[in-house]
Parts: sequence; structure tokens; C-alpha cells
Amino acid sequence: MYQRPEDDAVGESGLVLFDTSIWIRFFRVTRAPESVTLDTLLSVGAVATCHPIRAEILSGAPTRRHFERLKDLFDAIKLLDPPHDLWRQIEEYRFLLARRGFQAALVDVMIAVTAHAHQISLWTLDDDFSHMTDIIPLTLFQPPVS
Repeated sequence: MYQRPEDDAVGESGLVLFDTSIWIRFFRVTRAPESVTLDTLLSVGAVATCHPIRAEILSGAPTRRHFERLKDLFDAIKLLDPPHDLWRQIEEYRFLLARRGFQAALVDVMIAVTAHAHQISLWTLDDDFSHMTDIIPLTLFQPPVS
């Protein structure tokens, strides 16, 4: 039985931002632990998204019918607006990350900055985000172990 994580695991808002990697797992492997957790959090309204994640998922739809169904799903999820100074933060963080030898993808930094701006945790299977946490004050979601 899934138990909702402590408030500090999901941030003040009670939401978790799910990266594209989690959504892909959700759609491809329905019985994967990530899929079960995402499904549970969707059912209690604890899932958020942002523009880059939404665009990545919708653009991967194989047909117009799938696109419309995905759009309906994402329309029902809390959409996080980027901070007003998004591009300045991206410039600064990518510069600092590059000085440490890590070339972060622009979209990944955009997602990290948005999660931080809304003070919510990000759940991802992409190890690149763990490299960012030394520079970007980002909390990575750790799902409960069954």
C-alpha cells in the first residue's frame, strides 16, 4: 500500500514535479514502481508539470488521438509557470555548472529552476539532475520504498 510521503519530501505545496523520464516509464511500464507511485499521486492531485515537460510528452504522441488524450491529461494537472527571471537564472546556473565541468541541458536547467521557484520536489530518473543540486537549490523526490 502506498503511503503519501512526508510534507518535506514533496515541498510546501504538497506537489511533486514529475520529469519526462518518469512519465515515459509510466506510459511504457504500467506495473513499474514509478508508475504505481505516479498513478497514486495523480489520484490525490499531488502531481505538477511545467511547460518543457508538457511539450516533451505531447510532442512524443504517436497520433493525433494520443496527442489529444495526453493534452486532456496534462490540462488536468497543475501547470507551474516559470519564474519571471527564468532566463537570467538559467544563464547563471549553466555558467556555474560549466565551471564545474558539467554541461547541463538547457531544458533540464529550465525544469530545475521552475521546481526550485515553486519550492517543490522533482522526481526524475535522469542522473543529470543530481549533478545540478550542488549549484541549483533543488530537492529531488525520493519515493517511499515498499
